[in-house]
Amino acid sequence: MRLNVNPNRMELLRLRKRLVLAERGHKLLKDKLEEIMRRFLEIMRELTQLQEGVSEKLNKVFLSFALVRGRNSLEDLEKLIPEGELLLEAKEERVFNLSIPKFEINKLEVSDYDLLNTESELDIGLKKMGEIQEDLMEIARLWKAVELLAREIEVTRRRVNALEHILLPNIKETIKYISSRLEEMERSYQVQLMRIKEIVRDH
Repeated sequence: MRLNVNPNRMELLRLRKRLVLAERGHKLLKDKLEEIMRRFLEIMRELTQLQEGVSEKLNKVFLSFALVRGRNSLEDLEKLIPEGELLLEAKEERVFNLSIPKFEINKLEVSDYDLLNTESELDIGLKKMGEIQEDLMEIARLWKAVELLAREIEVTRRRVNALEHILLPNIKETIKYISSRLEEMERSYQVQLMRIKEIVRDH
């Protein structure tokens, strides 16, 4: 669709400059989109590998807890599982101007735990649970990164498409229209000039 502008030389120059800027912006956005996609796929691979490892360990944890739960009442189980304290430190990681939260364990304390009166399955389950805490936090960080990058990919892709399919064709069509109008006006002036010369010559 042609832009609504006056077909004159000043407008033509302005549109040519605008076209150069739009083409440069389009290239930069395409490069950014490719880089975000590359980083997105990299994080997805990392996340998939981490989830596979954690799933395996979680299955063992759930199996241990299920075995203990089968032999104890819920009240007894609550008494057996020790209380603890977990303090996290929140940090930020920057990826393409996106702020991704990152948590680190600052303090992890478990209250007194009676190894003599607990079943070995519970000991194994709690030990395994302690091993995967950092992995679970890393999974949460990666999921947030994936979510933010997916949103950024969508926004950038929309901008690339708007430039590629709307703005650039519109500017090019308008430049073509103004150029043809100016050529037409130039021919018209030439014809008028020739007629004036003929009239002057005849008199």
